[in-house]
Amino acid sequence: MFGTLGPGPGPAPLVGRQDALKVLSAAVCAATAGAAQCLVVTGEAGIGKSRLLAETARGAAAQGMAVAEGRATELDRLSPLVTLVTALGNGTPPVLDEPDRVELAARSAVPYRQTSLLTERIAAYTRSRPLLIVLDDVQWADEATALLVRSLVPALRDARVVWLLAGRPLPEASAMRVAVEGLVESGARSLALGPLSDEAVEELTAHTLGARPGGGVRALAAGAAGNPFLLQELLRALREQGRVLVEDGVARVTPGALPEDFRAQVARRWRHLSPAARQLTEAGAVLARPFAIHEAAGVTGVPVREMTAATEEAIAQGHLVAEGPLLRFRHDLIREAVYDNLATPVKHALHREAGSVLAAEGRPAAESATHVAWGARRGDAQVLRVLRDAADSIVGVAPGVAADLLMRLVELGDPGDPDRPDNVCRALSALSFSGRMDEAMEMAEVELAAASNPTALATVRHGVAAALKFAGRTPEVLTLVDLALADRGVPVLNQAQLWSLRAHTLVDGGLSAGEDPGCEAADAAGAEAVRLGGAAEEPAAVTSGLTARSRAALAAGRVEEAVVLAERATGIAEQSGGEARWHAPRRWLGEALAVSERFAEAEAAFDLGQREAERLGVPWAVPRLRGHRARLWLAAGRITEATAEAEATLNSAVSLGTPPTAQASRTLLARLAILRDDLSSARSLLAAAHRLADSGVRVADDELLLADVLLREAQARSDRDAADRGDGLWAILPEWIRPLCYEPGLGPELVRIALRAGLPEQAERAAAASRLLAVRSPRLASAQAAALHVDALLSGSPEELRRTVGLWRSAPRPLALARALEDAAKVTADRDEALALWEEAFTVYGTAGAVRGAARARQELRALGVRRRMPRSADRQAEGWGSITPSEMRVVRLVTDGLTNRQVANRLFLSRHTVDAHLRNVFAKLGVSSRVELARLMAVHLAEGDTPGPDVAEGAAVRGS
Repeated sequence: MFGTLGPGPGPAPLVGRQDALKVLSAAVCAATAGAAQCLVVTGEAGIGKSRLLAETARGAAAQGMAVAEGRATELDRLSPLVTLVTALGNGTPPVLDEPDRVELAARSAVPYRQTSLLTERIAAYTRSRPLLIVLDDVQWADEATALLVRSLVPALRDARVVWLLAGRPLPEASAMRVAVEGLVESGARSLALGPLSDEAVEELTAHTLGARPGGGVRALAAGAAGNPFLLQELLRALREQGRVLVEDGVARVTPGALPEDFRAQVARRWRHLSPAARQLTEAGAVLARPFAIHEAAGVTGVPVREMTAATEEAIAQGHLVAEGPLLRFRHDLIREAVYDNLATPVKHALHREAGSVLAAEGRPAAESATHVAWGARRGDAQVLRVLRDAADSIVGVAPGVAADLLMRLVELGDPGDPDRPDNVCRALSALSFSGRMDEAMEMAEVELAAASNPTALATVRHGVAAALKFAGRTPEVLTLVDLALADRGVPVLNQAQLWSLRAHTLVDGGLSAGEDPGCEAADAAGAEAVRLGGAAEEPAAVTSGLTARSRAALAAGRVEEAVVLAERATGIAEQSGGEARWHAPRRWLGEALAVSERFAEAEAAFDLGQREAERLGVPWAVPRLRGHRARLWLAAGRITEATAEAEATLNSAVSLGTPPTAQASRTLLARLAILRDDLSSARSLLAAAHRLADSGVRVADDELLLADVLLREAQARSDRDAADRGDGLWAILPEWIRPLCYEPGLGPELVRIALRAGLPEQAERAAAASRLLAVRSPRLASAQAAALHVDALLSGSPEELRRTVGLWRSAPRPLALARALEDAAKVTADRDEALALWEEAFTVYGTAGAVRGAARARQELRALGVRRRMPRSADRQAEGWGSITPSEMRVVRLVTDGLTNRQVANRLFLSRHTVDAHLRNVFAKLGVSSRVELARLMAVHLAEGDTPGPDVAEGAAVRGS
């Protein structure tokens, strides 16, 4: 018997995705048992990602897991954190309440503080129940969401949480793509959904039609290419046309023209809507996110009453669905098809109206500006102001969106507009900040060719060079700057900016910047920037030039001069304010103070610099300041704290897209891993650093060479192996002494490596570098100790090596002291004296967390008949108040004053995780289990006349010795 099909069946079952569902369900079970999971599902539109996520969420909820679901829309990228915050507000109970959302928004200029808050909230939530966080359509997620997800997943690795991200293939250089790639590299699992198999297509077809498909139906179904959404839309079209008949349980298709493609189907159905319903869907397609009826009415000019009736029609016809008080398209493919069917003049008119409506509604400036831009005409001054203001408001948290707005601003501006060069520089900066260097260079090429006068040309060249510097492309920066400076007619202020950029690039680039071992060229460029900036009465140029000179002096070993120059720069910035503070003079002052071994002052400078960066909305400066702090802690022998800070720096640098900072962090982390005897991590970190260098990021090549040599020494099978491939490093000594300026103890270390390898010439080069540093910084205790140390190593004199130990005791460099103790112990004939030296070395290494050094000392002690346990950890897990580190004591003081862990973190500029770790260590060392017990012990401790030490007062930081 033949029969036509009646109404379609209910929702289709999940077909062809059983294997993927098993993987996701297993992750849910693992997280329930306490193992955090992160999975990324990718596939084309309509392939079934959302359905798979829904099934996973349903199964998780059935197991008692809380589910927080969110779906990004195309305009989410204009509203920082909207994707993630929406998801975390959808749980039952929600992870975030309204006060949390307000606090999160207040921290928008400081991403790591947002990470800290969310880490705390999610961790607290998952202590009582496991949590599944579902983020769908992440290809449209905002940049802030991408940044935080990249940080939150590793930060919550011990929580009972599953992160489930799904989306279409991600655009190149997008923030979410960078985040997802980083997560996958760190262990997240990636699942790619391909087309359904033939068997799954037949099963879905049979369910949709209520009958087994015949040959003709199967042939037509194959045209959907295994995409379940398109397949169901195709079958729906056949049903609507009455072309499917069922005979003896088999569905057959009647003869006729081939079905329309999907977009044509949508267009046909859309034409059959009433005028008001068509206008409703047009407005929704332009708004590109879930929208309210009154918003659509405002965009189209149709009264709300008519729109209400049109809404019922659009829902009944399958175009829209209700989502609480808002409307959205049943599928994004439908919205895209409606939008693509609009004529260009209609799109422009609707976008312009949408911009006005959304501005009146108080929506984010970037959202209304994006619509205004689509409907704008060239040279419209009001639109240009709107675009520029919106870009300025969002560049700190969503540089990619700001770049899009600024590129449109440049496109709409007149070629002769005097503001055009500045607008181009802003666009180039935003593009480089968001990692879109190819687009930046395309724009640069066009704008450089179009520059109409020397001022415009110099301004654009400076903008291009600054963008290249942000990406770490040192040789290209210097080429472009030198080309700009060679032009006649460049205004004085532009010259000052170019000379300053040249100076900083010469210092940053290290070896890749050319032959400037004494940094004379960098110093001269900085001096010229100061002279010209003064002539132009521009404090920002003077400040930048002075900080460049300070850095050049530091790299050349003139430490006292570096401090004086940095102090001058900081004073000018403080007095003038404005743009001068954007050059972060406190960052360079802190670095100079750290190298001059004024550690507490250095950390105070870094803290204040971080506050300024946060207040000014300069997020890229924060990880750089944290990187300096990590280096400071390494110098002070605080390896655990240095590692934590360097890891945080690397995470922020990768998320923010700052390759030079990421490069420096990896190199430093590799050094720290060697000290901890984690050679596998060191190899991995240096391999990544070399890949970045090979891609064109050429900064601090000398430090990368040094780390290579230290790793080879650590894993060498013979003494010769350590130095055989260090030719690049030995060749730049003694003229190039920058690495030794930061860590004078590296000079003796290099001499030691060369001597063991039987390379006296290389040993003498390293020794000469240490002597040069001592001459240039006669008041630097560690420089004088290192100079004596290298000579003692070369002579092998026991007396000189013992004197070296005494000098290192006067310098606040515990790791260098421990090495000197080792060297003296090896040549000491007296057993008791040798034993005392090895004991002290073992203790110093253990206190610092230097596992590799402690193991060496322990082995020597064992040879002398003394057995010692290896330190339990790098946190100095001894007992009593004497074991509390200065950083731990700072936390204790604030906790016992009644501050919460979060308040302590805010006060000390630490992550909540770091504060928690400090408290755990303190509890273990003092044998307490609560804050109340800790407060009682602290009161007794102070009452007995003990003081926490000279460095625990607020604002102090790292002990000098």
